[in-house]
Amino acid sequence: MNTNVGNDEPEISVVLCTHNGEEWLEAQLDSILSQTRPPDELIVGDDESCDSTFGLLQSFARRAEFPVHIARHEPQLGVVDNFEVTLSRANGRYMALCDQDDVWLPDRIESGVEAVASIEGDGSVPALVFSDLILIDEHDQEGGRSFMETRGIDGRPDNPLGTLLRHNLVTGCTVTCNRALLKKAIPFPDQIVMHDWWLALVAAAIGRIEMLESPKVRYRLHGKNQVGAQSLVGWEGIRRIMPGVESRKALARVFRQDQELGRRLGDQLDPSIRSFIECIPRGGGPLRRAARAAGVSPQGFARRVRFFLETLIGGYRRYLD
Repeated sequence: MNTNVGNDEPEISVVLCTHNGEEWLEAQLDSILSQTRPPDELIVGDDESCDSTFGLLQSFARRAEFPVHIARHEPQLGVVDNFEVTLSRANGRYMALCDQDDVWLPDRIESGVEAVASIEGDGSVPALVFSDLILIDEHDQEGGRSFMETRGIDGRPDNPLGTLLRHNLVTGCTVTCNRALLKKAIPFPDQIVMHDWWLALVAAAIGRIEMLESPKVRYRLHGKNQVGAQSLVGWEGIRRIMPGVESRKALARVFRQDQELGRRLGDQLDPSIRSFIECIPRGGGPLRRAARAAGVSPQGFARRVRFFLETLIGGYRRYLD
């Protein structure tokens, strides 16, 4: 599948953000070269790497059969701002997000673009697709459980927006989206938790979001991941998310992101979602009733316990501003 034959405009952009990624970057770049449908361009934002990352990128640009555009950010932007700036430089109709330390399965690009094309209508519908991940260690060995199994996540909830308003379902390195989504999501608001979560929220709120049938990325766990794959299942999950200062701060960050969604999309949101967002500063009974009416509910027993206790107590409110 090469939808760009005879067309000077790039159809597919891979958007890669890097920072001191020399140890595993070459494996990721090689997996991009091995795609059944290669990209029309690779857009790279390097966040002030001080190892050999920048040199590896320059070397790759010389051997790749597609244009590679590298920008070096000094001082560091941080992961969210790096992705915002780098996505803004992409020229394709479709964007595939990429991290520096994973390995893509050969049909990562092709399957993602085909799925987005099937749900975007004439291209005006904001659309995003994602997949589960195969967990691997520093030596490329698989761990036997997928990312979503480990995290206790169902990637196909009946109400994706109701779940995303509470916790993320999407890992950025599996995301493929269209330009219609970027037009609504960029620039990123100041108060968002993570770029992939924000993109998923916007797609679920006013467009389409779907999960692919099978994993398309081998996700490397090495102790330096931005997200990782800590278990939220069983007693360990309950211990990690019981009420406390850190959990209240975390919930406040999520609620600030929800409020940003309300400010960005306003009347485009369903009235029940707007009512939920408006009740965030109040907490307690009003928020719980609004959440129920809007279908806002986390997945898993441990997450539901935290949501119930923290909204009832309202301790997150001191960290909202």
